[in-house]
Amino acid sequence: MATLRSISRAAETLYITQSAMSSRIAALEEELGRLLLDRRDKTFRLTIAGARFLTHAERLLALQKAAKEALGGTH
Repeated sequence: MATLRSISRAAETLYITQSAMSSRIAALEEELGRLLLDRRDKTFRLTIAGARFLTHAERLLALQKAAKEALGGTH
């Protein structure tokens, strides 16, 4: 989503509605207690907290992929 710079394009990529994507982001922001996106215009920018969270999320996804590969799983 961050690379697409659009919630609607990210939603399309994930085959969900824009409102579902917005709800998931809002729920994550609520859970973390931080705004992750600057929503001042139609495109968005990551906040400082959002950029920090993205770094951790990318590392977690890479770790998950490595664990699956190490266990011989591809799904």
